[in-house]
Amino acid sequence: MEAAPTVTTTAFRHDPRLTGAARPVGTLLAAGSIALLILPFFSTFGELLTNLAMAAGFDAWLGQWIAPVEGRLVHGALALVGIPSGYDRSLLYIGSGPGSLALYISWNCVGWQTILFLALSMATGLQGQYTLRSRLEVAALGVVGIAMLNILRITVVALVAYFFGQLPAVIVHDYGSVIATVAFLMAFWAFAYNVVLESTLVGETASPA
Repeated sequence: MEAAPTVTTTAFRHDPRLTGAARPVGTLLAAGSIALLILPFFSTFGELLTNLAMAAGFDAWLGQWIAPVEGRLVHGALALVGIPSGYDRSLLYIGSGPGSLALYISWNCVGWQTILFLALSMATGLQGQYTLRSRLEVAALGVVGIAMLNILRITVVALVAYFFGQLPAVIVHDYGSVIATVAFLMAFWAFAYNVVLESTLVGETASPA
């Protein structure tokens, strides 16, 4: 009796790149889903982080150095879309005449929480056999990307307040920030794994299964 032919398949072959990329993206997906589900209670956790930041003295530093810089950058972003505005340190004035409004960029609104999300994702995302140079490039791109995201986020809130009023702006500020941060980090890690990160195992012959 002849032996049955051996059938091999690659349909479920292990892909190290997919595993690596799925780790931070999966973590962010889970964190984003949980955050959206418990968003009504998320403010309690935010208050805890705020109290810890105030106890560490970060509030004064963020309010003195970061908030004025972001106000100036948002002023420039509004000018690009043709919206008149002005700034005075942490105060952002949008529009002109009777319809103008003033927004205060507090230390707690500059986006320091997004840095925590980035740090948590990098704690898992940069694990693996990758070159030091590519890891540093990912870290630098992440910091720059988060900074740009925060400027865009405040600009969008300012535009919503200018065109639609305070309540829609508050909703976008509270709910849109979480969604935008999670979406950005998912896209960022997909880009990092497909374009930036370089494995130290490139060129080595994989051992047979």
